[in-house]
Amino acid sequence: MLTNKETALLDAAGELIREKGMIALNMSDVHKKAGYSRAAQYQSFSDKNSLLAALCMRELVENTTAIEAQRYKELSGDFTVVIRPVVYDYLKLSDRLMIDSAFSQMLASVESLPDVEEFSFLKQGFAFLHAERLKAK
Repeated sequence: MLTNKETALLDAAGELIREKGMIALNMSDVHKKAGYSRAAQYQSFSDKNSLLAALCMRELVENTTAIEAQRYKELSGDFTVVIRPVVYDYLKLSDRLMIDSAFSQMLASVESLPDVEEFSFLKQGFAFLHAERLKAK
């Protein structure tokens, strides 16, 4: 479970990424936008990669929960790009293991969705990500 500080930092980072893009994300902007000190930010997220991993984890968990509760309109894919090998390979082992576990749960949830047009893009996207991850290993 995330603390209020971690939630605020992730929310701020998400907004900044949506505004400027993932490459332009600057860690000093995150803590300022969230209203925390730089030291407080680094207590929670040691670097940009750990912040991106946390955003990805939060999204995977929220999406898995939404699918299981059949709240499909809540699904999002803003930060799942972090699991792509280009970014994933730069994460710490502990973050990669967490993401692997969450991705596996999300993939199982996505694969259990009905075979209807509404979910075809989501299913194809996760099948592609899964295949890409298998090739990279």
